[in-house]
Amino acid sequence: MIRRLLIPVEMGENVEVRVLDWFKAEGDRIADGDALVELETDKAIVLVTAKQAGVLRRQFVPAGEWLAAGQVAAWVSDEPDEPVPSARDAAAESLLASFEIT
Repeated sequence: MIRRLLIPVEMGENVEVRVLDWFKAEGDRIADGDALVELETDKAIVLVTAKQAGVLRRQFVPAGEWLAAGQVAAWVSDEPDEPVPSARDAAAESLLASFEIT
């Protein structure tokens, strides 16, 4: 199953974050608790870890780019050969994620 890796909304509403570094590349296996991405806000540097095991299938935000809390940064799947949605769907996913109630 394809799952979204969202920029944590706990960072605050309307907060922009910069991706400092990805610790896993597309296609890498990840374990629960693995460091995935390091983010920077105007107040802190935050490490985002995996919440479950899988495969990092696609990164949508390269290091150095900015995005808002709640946006989709990557897709993670259970299997390495599972079909992934198109890049166009990532934009739709980010928009839908911005409407989710937490």
